[in-house]
Amino acid sequence: MQKKVVFLYLYGLHQLYHSAITAMELGELGDNEVLCLSCNAEHTRVLNKIKSFYPNTKTQVIALKQPFRYKYLNFKKKTYPSVNAMIKIAKKYLIDADYVLTTSHGTPKMFKKFNIDKPKFIYQYHGVGDRKYGFDPNFKRFDFMLLPGEYHQNRLVEEKIIDRDKTAIVGWPKFDYSFKKMQSNIKFFNNDNPIVLYTPHWEPKLTSYNKYSRILLDFFKKNSDKYNFIFAPHLLIKHWRVHYNYETNFDEFQSDNIIIDFGSDYSTDGTYLNISDVYIGDVSSMVYEFIAMKNRPCVFLNAHKVKWQNNADYRFWDYGPVVEEPEEFDQKLNESLNNNDYILFQKNRIIEYLDITDKSSSRRAAETIDELLRLLI
Repeated sequence: MQKKVVFLYLYGLHQLYHSAITAMELGELGDNEVLCLSCNAEHTRVLNKIKSFYPNTKTQVIALKQPFRYKYLNFKKKTYPSVNAMIKIAKKYLIDADYVLTTSHGTPKMFKKFNIDKPKFIYQYHGVGDRKYGFDPNFKRFDFMLLPGEYHQNRLVEEKIIDRDKTAIVGWPKFDYSFKKMQSNIKFFNNDNPIVLYTPHWEPKLTSYNKYSRILLDFFKKNSDKYNFIFAPHLLIKHWRVHYNYETNFDEFQSDNIIIDFGSDYSTDGTYLNISDVYIGDVSSMVYEFIAMKNRPCVFLNAHKVKWQNNADYRFWDYGPVVEEPEEFDQKLNESLNNNDYILFQKNRIIEYLDITDKSSSRRAAETIDELLRLLI
């Protein structure tokens, strides 16, 4: 009997890349109905682009109707519609689904609110960091979790969040897009100087964005003969810029050695991570993708005076020097470039976090979901 799986894309575009190829792979297995529900035109464009890599997939991309308030008003200039509004529109596709795959912690609660009670829930991580966010007790509401590696599986089990038999280690499906589908010959700068990437988080209490954006832009503009700089904040900075009063006008820093990007495909699909030589971050888990692609120098910005040493939530700050005060930045950047101990440390630890094998992660994830569907009565 045919089963139905829905991949839900109602949040930021950055989350889409973590499961979209899995959806297309699943559409090549068996005769199950596989739907990708898209919340806006940008998501639909990317989903169809990914689908074009899989001409034999039976997966359908469905562009959901846009809520009036988002389509015509959108005073807060958000980059995607209200999830509450979209769930109402998507409900007709969800009420008879056997499984829903989501990258959002809150999906089970949201479904309960709207009386959608048939589907079982699969969670796919959209970040592979150490913070408590990735070990949310609300994961108990999920029926199954697709995990990147042993570290997350062991910690989830040890913290009694989910049973081991409700998990599968599948690796990192986003890499299947990053490594295989994007053009590797793009040249962003007209020189061969090191490319430094800055990807600050979006949450006000965690981000280094407010404190360091102008400091870093000024530094790299003054050092245009030494470095190239990609300023690519989390795309939710743009989404919440009105709500949190984030400054997004940095035109004065435009120069041949600086790219300022608030949410292009390059900033979300892994392109910038792939081509950069140095990573600057705060609490963003993108650092794990960066060092998994290739072990490279990292610098971390402690903008909130966090006591991070021996703190499990900041384990990843061991991968490079930590800047405690802005005036230290130049010295810490040089330290990251000249201290190979950090690179060795990254190499030894990353295998705990991302289990990459010869079989693609998306195929492993799709086969796991297909098996779950076979077990349904």
